[in-house]
Amino acid sequence: MAGKCTWGKNGRIHATSGTKEGTPKQDALHCQIRQTCGVMTHESLLQPDTPSALDICNAALSKIGEAPLDALIANESTASRLCVLHYHPARRETLCMARWTFATTQAMLDSVSAQAPNSLTPYQFTLPADCLRVLDVECTEWKMQGRRIHASRAPLPMSYIADIEDANQFDPLFMDALATRLAEKLAMPMTGNQSLRQNLHQEFHKIILPQAATVNAVQSFSNDSHPLLDLLRKIKSPTCPEECE
Repeated sequence: MAGKCTWGKNGRIHATSGTKEGTPKQDALHCQIRQTCGVMTHESLLQPDTPSALDICNAALSKIGEAPLDALIANESTASRLCVLHYHPARRETLCMARWTFATTQAMLDSVSAQAPNSLTPYQFTLPADCLRVLDVECTEWKMQGRRIHASRAPLPMSYIADIEDANQFDPLFMDALATRLAEKLAMPMTGNQSLRQNLHQEFHKIILPQAATVNAVQSFSNDSHPLLDLLRKIKSPTCPEECE
């Protein structure tokens, strides 16, 4: 009888049908070589950081009144299959919707080719592989074309939202936003309740995401770079000497 492997909340892979429990790496190897996983191998488990991803999926399921999962296995149940299907798309979508500080990354791009010298944007750059959304480009003239940036200078400093997969890096507001976005995707196939899906859609776009975006916007400014402080510095006191600025 074929057994199966599951990755539980304790971060250990559990293998049945003759395989002793060991480290995740050892158990995964047993699952592959001895084929004790039936219809799945450990690659079928949601990666990376499955325990935290499992927590987010269970939070999403709780929002639609469904029972929590013990593990994320593509063919284990309808809930598990749908969570595996929708988790990463929901994660990428939620990342793209705000300037999340934990996902904001800086890069210095090198030009990959040059166009005609009389062009306003003669330098061409390829976006980083993990770039989901361009935030800021330190250049007066630039434009996007697909996965490339055309700009008037080289090299090109930029900041962007990175495709963060490690759930240990997520902040609590993002995890709540992601759980709500995922719940919205699960609502119809799991419950068939259109009004529930609409309520989750409204909650995500009108409450959770705006709150998270506001907090992250405040966090993204240091004391020295906040625009209000820049404005105050420009207001000279009549009794303040020049060096007070």
